[in-house]
Amino acid sequence: MKKLVALLITFALSSCASYSVTEAEIQDYLDSRAAFERTVGIKGLAYANVKFSDIKVGIGRVADDRVSLDAKSQAKLMISGQRQQEVAIDVSFSAVPYYDQDEGAIFLNDLEVESLELTPDELTSFASKQLLSSVVEMVGQLILTQPVYRLDEEDTKQSMLKTAKPELLIKNHSLVVQM
Repeated sequence: MKKLVALLITFALSSCASYSVTEAEIQDYLDSRAAFERTVGIKGLAYANVKFSDIKVGIGRVADDRVSLDAKSQAKLMISGQRQQEVAIDVSFSAVPYYDQDEGAIFLNDLEVESLELTPDELTSFASKQLLSSVVEMVGQLILTQPVYRLDEEDTKQSMLKTAKPELLIKNHSLVVQM
């Protein structure tokens, strides 16, 4: 009888379990993992060295079903025969969040560039524009392939949700993982 009661309580708790992930929690998660430095292009011909270290998160602010990410990066463009250019890149993306049960993490897909600002805004060559396009694409691919939040297996509630097939909703500028 005790086992049946315990089983019913566990089932009742798991059937209505949910966990809200706030913008601040996602921001903290990304801040601890988002910094990177990469090189794009062909060294000696045309390439960009990119330092990416600042991202700001908004949930349900661009659209009710999307997460927005404002990314800042610095790029050094080196093109054979030209002087080195330093460019600040501010790009805003929006994407649809989804929960990957195998990973126990929230990822983004359906990425869209909402805005792009370059400083200085005038580039001296077609090659510079192509490199910057590659930089924006690289940042976008990083966003799509890395989780924006991973459920904590040490937390009982999150651990229960991780093993179930939860639904992911956006409510009150939070991602809600619920069964």
